[in-house]
Amino acid sequence: MTGSRVSLLLCAAALALLAMPGTAQWSSDKPPVLTPDDYPPVGDEDRPDAGAQPVDTKDEASPASPDESTNGGSQPASEVQTGALPAAEGQGSPPAAVEVGSLGAPEGPPAGTLESPSGGMGEHLWSGSERSKVEELLDRAPLVSSDPVLRDLVRRLVLTRAPAPPGTAPHAFTTMRIRKLLDAGLIDEAGALAAMAQVPNDEEFTRVQADALLTANRSADVCSSMTSTRLASGDVFWMQLRAFCAELGGDTATAQLTRDVLKAQGHDDPAYDTLVDDVLSHKAVPAGAIEHPTAMHLYLLQQAGLPVPEAIARAMGTPANLLVMRDARNSPRARFEAAERIVATGAAPVADLKVIADAQDLPLSKVASAGIDAPSLPFFMGQVLLRRAATIEPRPDEKARLVAEALSLADRQNMLPLGAALQADVIATIKPSPSTGEYARTFARALLLAGRPDAAERWAGGDPVMHSIAGLMSPDAAHNAAAQQDLSAFAAGFTGATPSVDPERSYKSLVLGMADVLGLPMPPDAKGEAAALESQMWDGTRPGPGTMRTIEELVSQPERRGEGLLMMVDAIHGIGLRSLAPDVTITFVRLLTSINEGRAARSLALDAMAQYVPPPLPPPPPPTASAQ
Repeated sequence: MTGSRVSLLLCAAALALLAMPGTAQWSSDKPPVLTPDDYPPVGDEDRPDAGAQPVDTKDEASPASPDESTNGGSQPASEVQTGALPAAEGQGSPPAAVEVGSLGAPEGPPAGTLESPSGGMGEHLWSGSERSKVEELLDRAPLVSSDPVLRDLVRRLVLTRAPAPPGTAPHAFTTMRIRKLLDAGLIDEAGALAAMAQVPNDEEFTRVQADALLTANRSADVCSSMTSTRLASGDVFWMQLRAFCAELGGDTATAQLTRDVLKAQGHDDPAYDTLVDDVLSHKAVPAGAIEHPTAMHLYLLQQAGLPVPEAIARAMGTPANLLVMRDARNSPRARFEAAERIVATGAAPVADLKVIADAQDLPLSKVASAGIDAPSLPFFMGQVLLRRAATIEPRPDEKARLVAEALSLADRQNMLPLGAALQADVIATIKPSPSTGEYARTFARALLLAGRPDAAERWAGGDPVMHSIAGLMSPDAAHNAAAQQDLSAFAAGFTGATPSVDPERSYKSLVLGMADVLGLPMPPDAKGEAAALESQMWDGTRPGPGTMRTIEELVSQPERRGEGLLMMVDAIHGIGLRSLAPDVTITFVRLLTSINEGRAARSLALDAMAQYVPPPLPPPPPPTASAQ
């Protein structure tokens, strides 16, 4: 009885002194429950921002600051020595939170996984830019994007090790970067950045940091000094982490007391208890329903060797869906649904999407009507259905028609690069013929976007523009030499005294300009004509007045280069490569080559040449009276 009374007294003391905040979790607009049909079911998430819910770090009550008198729990076993009891039990009152007021959020030392020799964009990337402008651009930068070229550019900007842009802001710059990575499903990158970042006296950062470490399953870091807030905070999330780390370190008294307090506060979480026991006992007992899932639950599921339940994926956004999609222990149907929710974010690798697509058990009756049904389906389901129908279709003409429909749907949903990647292997099985000639340019574009220029060249025999692009991008010397003849023919068409009307003039100027700025082999006549064409303003959509000049000026300055590149990506994303005026696209590629970003320049050039659609020629003027 004495032991029980002591335990009750300890719980009462802790209850009197600890705050009672609500459970922190990732915010999400939960989609409706998916019901089965003949297709693997999907919700209404087939939109560009699907599944990209940000991590919600705002708890119902602010947690207390960590006790800076401890050593931060650098080893799990140190929970006993550092006073892992709630603050009122062990060390007295924690220090008051730092008031930042008009100074804005604090910033720590520069952090990033990429430096200049390893893909970084320069240590002075932001130092000359205004903080508010950079944050505005970064907020809408297409890291959550199915366009791999733009996504990779933004990823590298976010991961570059460089001081934050000067100026005040309500959030630490590193906090914003980690959130951006999590939203995009770049889980490992978010965890790596979180593990090396430090932002003093910033409760918001410590929570985002912990979410990233837990989601990335970084077991060496989750009970380290990086999460020392758990030692003093009365927030449910931190208390659960404190109990787990104490148990892991052998401090069962602290762990049990913390669990008792959570239960007494009404925050009993049977699923959490089961998962902790699973991790400690090396069992794999299913946790059952998790009512308020957080990154803590994701971490424990991974540590216990259990698959992330689909219900959690629907509730928690891109990172959880990616974990469900990756795990082969989940059913093909569950993996498909998770993929559909995040396919537009770019988080799902194409190779994984193909495996998931081919694993679906689709009724033959539905495959037979793929061309009719696909336009009304969400993106991934439509692509899967048409891919399956084209794969088993024996008639070349019909096979080509089904693939062309898939590419058309992807184009209409602004996801042509992804659609091309999903359908490229099927296109490669179709033999070009007179009966499939109407799809030649469509298939050549798709194969170029999928990084298969040699396969594209087979479809470009009667199309000089596509033939030249495939030859220029091909590693095959013979194809490259053939492209030189195309470039000479293009140049000749621009030099006549009265150039003939050519609906492909702007397209040919784009190809000539790209070959020139990329430094590809060119005949002298073509190179000379390219320089003249690049100075002209071609028809097409272009950024607003002064924007191009600003982008060029900023990219040339190392201390404002990040801002300039974000402006460039913003313009491309907003307008689209298919509509961007050729001279604008050529300028962007030239800017990338001027700062030694040759790989990014080549990727952007290839995407632009594959996607560009020349505007229609204006109608001829009406005949004059004399002509009549």
